[in-house]
This record gives sequence, C-alpha cells and structure tokens, in this order.
Amino acid sequence: MAEPDGARTGRVDTDLGRLAGVSDQGYGHERNEDAMALGSGPDGTRAAVVCDGVSTSYTPERASRVAADTALDVLLTTAGPAEDRVRAAVAAAGSAVAGLERDRGGRAPSCTLVCALATGGGETTVGWVGDSRAYWLAGSGGARLLTTDHSWAVQMVAAGVLDEGAAMRHPRAHAITRWLGATGTTEPEVTTVRRPGPGLLLLCTDGLWNYLPDPADLADVALPALADGGPLAAADTLTALALDAGGRDNITVVVIPG
Repeated sequence: MAEPDGARTGRVDTDLGRLAGVSDQGYGHERNEDAMALGSGPDGTRAAVVCDGVSTSYTPERASRVAADTALDVLLTTAGPAEDRVRAAVAAAGSAVAGLERDRGGRAPSCTLVCALATGGGETTVGWVGDSRAYWLAGSGGARLLTTDHSWAVQMVAAGVLDEGAAMRHPRAHAITRWLGATGTTEPEVTTVRRPGPGLLLLCTDGLWNYLPDPADLADVALPALADGGPLAAADTLTALALDAGGRDNITVVVIPG
C-alpha cells in the first residue's frame, strides 16, 4: 500500500529469533504512542510487554515506554511463580508511570499494558490492564482470545445493559476502565494457559485488533507467515494488514511461537 501524504515515519522492528515484534506509527497519528519490550532469560524463558499510551493523557508515549521497559526488567530478573512475577511487573510499571511528571493542568501520563511470560514448561502467563490484547493462535479451531478488555463496551455487555453489537457501535465503546498512571490502577487480570501444541502467542494493541478481532481470522493470517518466515514475518504481516485496512491508529504486534 502506498503511503499517503503525511504518512507515518516511526517504526521499530525487533527480531530476537525466538520472538519478534513490530511497532508502527500508522497513518493517523503524528507520533507512536505505543511501545514494546521483549527479551529472553538464560533459562529459556521468553517475556514480552506491549503498551498503548492513552492519547488524551500527558506524554502518553513516555508512559508506554517507561511501562514496557520497567515491566520487562521485572519479568526477566525476578524469581518465583510466573503469576507472581507478572503481578510484580505490572505493579512496578504502574508505579513508574505514576511517578512521571504531569503537565501544568495536572494531566498525568497513562497507558494500557499487556505482558506475557512463556516458560520452558509449556505454560504462558499473561497479565493485562486496559484493552491491549493477548491471543493464542493455532490451526484447527484452536485460536482464542486470552484477555478480556477493560473497556466501557465490555462492562456494558457484562452488566446486561447492551448486546455486543450495540456496545461496540456506541461512541464510548473503546473508553478504557483500567489503565496505568497516577489516576489509574496497577491491579491486573492474570491468567496462565498451557500451550497445547504448535501455534503462537500474539500480543497487540487495538491498532491491530480493531481491524481483525476474531482469533481464527488472525490465525489465518499469522500462521502461514510464521511458517514461511518466522516470528518477525508474522508480526510484519499482521502490521501490514492493519496498515492496508487504514492504519488509523498506532499498531504494535509481538509474536512468540509456541
């Protein structure tokens, strides 16, 4: 797809072999307010963090960067059960963001966060605050969404006030109900899943899933790219899909093969 006038220039590709990610500014923003951080430990543990800055907050890009780096450091340097490490990582990230400078009007930096810790034992622990998502993508009907958005739309559906279609069409659909920052919460939801076989873990911001939210559809795009070119190819292919669909938001995609 040819880039329109004023197209984004900000893009980061990270390829660590056993995991990879792409963060792209997209076409609708003057800067990339997303951030990602990924790494692996000497024991084979792989960890990744994806953050999406809240555009109405102060310096959202700084919030995302600080949260991602802080959380990854805790994930890779602490010991203990995986769920404890994930909770500690989110708490540390939240404290770091809450400590950032506010503007003169009192607006504080803030962001969402989703992180994953994949251990050598075949289990992956995911923690999140906000509406950045984690998916397990596999063939033969094995693809599924692992997270539940902390958003107004999900809250309305859970309360029985609106059905999913009506909630997602509402102007407040994407208003988040949890975030990291001085006025937010550091209490994540955490889940541990066993990787059942071949597949990949996908972490992404809404710049991707707004265009392709269905797990099976994401798997149809990502799995052939993974087989042909590895994790970075899968992340790049998903990013290209979002750009070709309009790229209205920042797009961040991290792929961890199972």
